[in-house]
Amino acid sequence: VAPRQPGLGTTARFEAGAMGTPEWEIIPDDVLVPRRTARRHRVVASDVQVFGRKRRTNAADIGPGDARGARTAVSAYEAGPSEKRACGPSEIRARDEARAADAREVPRDAPTAAKAGADEPPTQTATQKGLGVSSEAKKKASLGASAETPKGVCVSQNHLEREPMSYGALAAMDEGMSRAHKANRKRARDAQTLLRRAVGVRDVKFFNRLIRDFGNDKQLGFAEEAFKRVRECDGLERNVYSHTNMLNACVRVGELEKARQVWENMLSENVEPNEVTYTVFVKGLAQSGRLDEAMALIETLCAEGSAVAPNVRTFSTMLRNCVRHADGLNADRCFEAMRQASVAPDAASFEYLIKTKCAAFDARGAWAAHSEMEREYLEATPQALAALATVSSITGDVAGATKACAAAKAAIEANGAGVVASADGSRGDGLFSSLDDDLDGAENDEPERERPPGPGAGNMSESVRAFLRLRNSDAARQVADVEAFLAKGEAHVAAVAADVRAGHASASSPVKVVEGEGPVLDFRKLFRGGKSTDETRRPVKLEVCSGMGDWVVSRAAADARSADWLAIEMRRNRVRMTWAKGVRARLNNLAVLRGMAHEMLSSRVPEDSLSEIYVNYPDPPEWVGSTQCLVDGAFLIQAHRALVRGGGFLTLVTDDPGYAMRMCRELSRRPDLFAPTAEDGKPFVSGVPEGYGGSYFDEMWKNGRQTDRYYMRYRAEK
Repeated sequence: VAPRQPGLGTTARFEAGAMGTPEWEIIPDDVLVPRRTARRHRVVASDVQVFGRKRRTNAADIGPGDARGARTAVSAYEAGPSEKRACGPSEIRARDEARAADAREVPRDAPTAAKAGADEPPTQTATQKGLGVSSEAKKKASLGASAETPKGVCVSQNHLEREPMSYGALAAMDEGMSRAHKANRKRARDAQTLLRRAVGVRDVKFFNRLIRDFGNDKQLGFAEEAFKRVRECDGLERNVYSHTNMLNACVRVGELEKARQVWENMLSENVEPNEVTYTVFVKGLAQSGRLDEAMALIETLCAEGSAVAPNVRTFSTMLRNCVRHADGLNADRCFEAMRQASVAPDAASFEYLIKTKCAAFDARGAWAAHSEMEREYLEATPQALAALATVSSITGDVAGATKACAAAKAAIEANGAGVVASADGSRGDGLFSSLDDDLDGAENDEPERERPPGPGAGNMSESVRAFLRLRNSDAARQVADVEAFLAKGEAHVAAVAADVRAGHASASSPVKVVEGEGPVLDFRKLFRGGKSTDETRRPVKLEVCSGMGDWVVSRAAADARSADWLAIEMRRNRVRMTWAKGVRARLNNLAVLRGMAHEMLSSRVPEDSLSEIYVNYPDPPEWVGSTQCLVDGAFLIQAHRALVRGGGFLTLVTDDPGYAMRMCRELSRRPDLFAPTAEDGKPFVSGVPEGYGGSYFDEMWKNGRQTDRYYMRYRAEK
């Protein structure tokens, strides 16, 4: 068998040396599939993951919990020449079910036999009470004696890291995980089949469609492989569509540096960008927070003599990201550039402008944009009107808020899509909602896709009706929140308006906002106006990636007399939303930290200071090879450091089966840091506890009949 081939990501290929034996290709979860393909069709891409292989062991080598016969899994990196036998489906299924049973039944404080052989000592779990990492393991790590370490355990100077639980074992525990696992494997196989076909067809149009489809499906590794193979085929050259589709594939998964490289390669190959290429690159810059650079690129296109002119989608792309960053100045620059370029704004452009002004608490500017929209005979959507109602109410304009509420209700009635059953106003899912999110999801599939029709759509498909129904429901909840707020009386509204006008940087603000990395926070000065002391300090709880802030605000209100709450969020508009909701609820036990979760935890949160950390419905990694993953080993280390001794808990909730498996695997690597609290020792629980709360996207997935939910609660081992 040939040695493991270096290539993109974790993909490997093994070729049999015997004549007539097919080459072997590893695909997700330790299954070897014989592929009788020509060598020139070989495919290596980082979207295909390597998890394990098989080898024979002696009966004496099998641990007491191994019910799978005389075979056990070993790492793909350890696989030898005699280990190339493919496993049958029944054997794989029996093995995964046995592994799942082991994970549920073996006590966490019981010693675990090493898989490598009887001559190696059993490895004790580092979560045994009072043990932590053994002194012998530390000694081995300090001496660099990695060769003496039992297989399946990685020892360093600071921790004991185990091989993670396999995807197959996790999939055997839950139907949703099993479904996602099989779909991912099929997805990888299909992608490889298409790549082989493209090499055989040798048509640049076929490659371009392939790059586009891989990009839209967030399979960046396969898109890169297809992009590279265009030039490897004799007689083929990449054109503007090849580069544009590759650029879009990078932007779709948030890989700006890769996108820059594609852009530079395009220019170096003397390929002229078109308006779609520029729009995609503007999107990549803007969504990464580089709004000034994106706006400068647009102004270059608008300059006299430019070979390419921007279109309305170029400007709308910029405006959508102005909403995300609550950047009213660049939104105004964008509209001014539209006028100079003689590009008429559409309803989406005006809606983004209104939302940006609302996120910046500029009620006057928002109403001015709405008036201009009416002069163009464009109708505002229910969510835009609900945002106007909210910003008017918290800035003290009761008449404007009342007018906007009435207009939002009329718009909901006019578009005919209705609302979902849970839209009763009982859960405030957004001061300014998540319009920028759901529209982003609707428009991102490819550069040329049109957004769903707005009010007065007439005959709608069921998917469009469901989309509008969800947006109507969100607007209805906002309107209900505004009406409930106004009903509290003029004095209450005036007090909130005074705090909003003063801003979150004011010393009198009841809810503090901390921007970026910096010195460690003193919680005594952060909460309740700095009036707390060591004697009056209360438990502090944290929600990481708090989104629109609804969940953390409701929890802080419930714990007003018993605990303080922190929220970490990266996007500026969401931070402003959370702050405004806390001010509107008159909370003084809530603070918001704006920045990346890893950096804010490590620099701002003191050691042994948090009683609980919650991560609710985090965004899954954009693609298999993405490093932009919240719940990883570094996060677990920081979370463990911040939790108090003798009772700190980490709770993770997600609706994505693939991300749930990834989180479980990361936690299983570090038994010295966290232990599951489920009675049967299972790494997760299907479904969330009653009354736990949800999110905007939780409601959206329910509306789409996606009901998989995963709840993971772990105790910090300190």
